[in-house]
Amino acid sequence: ADDIADEGDASAEERLAELAAYQAELDRIETGTAPQTPLFVALAEVIRQHALPIQLFRDLLDAFAQDVVKKRYADYPELLDYCRRSANPVGRLVLHLFGRTEPEHLAQSDHICTALQLINFWQDVAVDWQKSRVYIPQTDLQRFRVDEADIAAGRWSANWAALMDHQIDRTGALMERGA
Repeated sequence: ADDIADEGDASAEERLAELAAYQAELDRIETGTAPQTPLFVALAEVIRQHALPIQLFRDLLDAFAQDVVKKRYADYPELLDYCRRSANPVGRLVLHLFGRTEPEHLAQSDHICTALQLINFWQDVAVDWQKSRVYIPQTDLQRFRVDEADIAAGRWSANWAALMDHQIDRTGALMERGA
């Protein structure tokens, strides 16, 4: 599903339609109707066997669909909400597979998964720029007086270094909270 949102030459409408088809397959699983594709037939069995929350799969698809249409994040809380749906479900699914769903473990996993997603953003600024995406919150760009033209030009500055130090520090704090 992530590849549907990110890879190839499909239009935004085609990408969203494919992701909607995946959502329809989750609807079938949730209602006990047989999925129509082999991938989701297999997934339905895993969901049933391990009592995995279907909402976690829905959250992932929602985040992938958001990647198709949303290219900027106003502030850090908005970015964290994206991570809640794009990264945290993965850790929560792993915990469900191992039967370790105590609130403390879920919270630790969320911190680690969010941190890993943010680390990916900070290392892929140029890659994401090529996809017309900027995951650095707009408020942080303004605060550190960094312009998107700096990203486009690959231009380093003391302001850019301070901005990235800020991102790295708060991402490190999240990782530590998950330790």
